[in-house]
Amino acid sequence: MVACTEKKKDFVPDEVVQMDVVGGSIGEVLDTVVYLPLELSESAALSRVHKLWADDSLYFLADFNYSKIAVYAHDGKLKYVLDKRGHGQGEYLEIRNFTVDGDRLYTIDNFQHQIHIYGKNTGTYVESKPADVIASDIAAFGKDGFLLAAIPNGQAWAVEQPKNLVFQTDGDFKVKDAYFPYEEDYCEPLSRYSYFSATDSSFIFSSFRFDGLTEIMKSGKQAVHSVLMDLKHPIPEGLRAKTESYDGSSPYEFVVQTPVVCRQYWFVEVTKDKKSECYVYDRHAGKLYGNDGQATDRMAFIVGSDGTHFIGYVPDKAYYEELVKFGLYKADSLTEERLEQGGSALVLYRMK
Repeated sequence: MVACTEKKKDFVPDEVVQMDVVGGSIGEVLDTVVYLPLELSESAALSRVHKLWADDSLYFLADFNYSKIAVYAHDGKLKYVLDKRGHGQGEYLEIRNFTVDGDRLYTIDNFQHQIHIYGKNTGTYVESKPADVIASDIAAFGKDGFLLAAIPNGQAWAVEQPKNLVFQTDGDFKVKDAYFPYEEDYCEPLSRYSYFSATDSSFIFSSFRFDGLTEIMKSGKQAVHSVLMDLKHPIPEGLRAKTESYDGSSPYEFVVQTPVVCRQYWFVEVTKDKKSECYVYDRHAGKLYGNDGQATDRMAFIVGSDGTHFIGYVPDKAYYEELVKFGLYKADSLTEERLEQGGSALVLYRMK
């Protein structure tokens, strides 16, 4: 173990979002809120959903604690569960992260230094490929290519690798290019479940290194565009690696997770006044929306997007009841019955 050290070079962002200037309530940009009860199945039980990926027919719900992915159709019917821990062919020692591209599901197994590949629609094992780097997240990028995030957390890498936070690879996960170099003793004390989020024209990369994000453009020369989330009480420069700066004992604010994208909207979660606050930023209008304390359409705990909706996850009845107290819309009777039976549900926030 090495101590986390922050060494910043002068940083001038391309764009700044003023996070203390809230121009309206999230309800103003919400169209509808709909619950989707998920089919009951003991095999699909999750401790929580760390990441959700959606395409035009399926929802992929990943629990990295259990190294399990439950896959549902858009009507809530369970399609299959990827739960294959072991040492045999098609098995893995962990699912550190995953992505979906075309008809394939890709999972990261850093213990075996492999990317395991499965059929998207059935979970059938296809093949495994060695990875050049120990990765924290993965995103399909361009034709037959990928982005891998590799975030140092203070422990030595199991294999020697270049000191960059993001790598561009070919379809065989061989490194072609690298972004965001760092110095020898740099590390990030707070990890994230996801480091990438996709827009129509770019991939967003965000980590604890600064409050904001960087867009990596999909076309052209893959230019990068940085966006600073300007907080009222940010962690001071030089203190970002100090435990007391982010453990709740100080009044500092910071962006908690990688912003989730739904069309022109960004969902941003910020630790503020020692609690979590959620915002939606409309990039087209340049306007920030917050949760209205008196409203019944509050948004929280978003785990993914399908391009039309922000998507939340309700694991059980007790959690649902707490969210309703917080200000979440009440569910329909079918969803409440499913939760009463021990089931779970997605919450689909359709944006205007």
